[in-house]
Amino acid sequence: MSKRKDEQVLSAFEGYDEGVRFLLEESQRRAEESRLSPEERKRVAEWRRKEEERKRKAKQKAQAQRENRFHLLLPRDLKKRIAEIALEHSVSESQVATFLLYEALDRYDKGEIGFWGFKHPSKSPRYEFNLIHPKDTERESRKNEKSW
Repeated sequence: MSKRKDEQVLSAFEGYDEGVRFLLEESQRRAEESRLSPEERKRVAEWRRKEEERKRKAKQKAQAQRENRFHLLLPRDLKKRIAEIALEHSVSESQVATFLLYEALDRYDKGEIGFWGFKHPSKSPRYEFNLIHPKDTERESRKNEKSW
């Protein structure tokens, strides 16, 4: 079974950079669209315009949210528990984490919770201490491994 002619042309340029690939795909798309009726071309153009608008809005939304992003490394069991609570209440994991953090910060500010007894010396040049919660078995085991 032989390849179609356009597949043979594209396969001849495999391995070239993305710019060449994009130009080839664009010219192939134009050639295919030139075979369409005017009504079909109009529908394709409208679909493409809507798709580009959707992508532009998604990009804008992501950029607007960038300032509120915060990367955390959480123990697996804690992440799983947050996911369970979110599912149980039909809300996002981010909303659950935000709510619980506000509650914990209120308790911290009132002096109801603190770090005494949970801070351990760090070997990191960046931080003087490591703060390890007693339920954080992942970090606790790493702390014990490093202390040998």
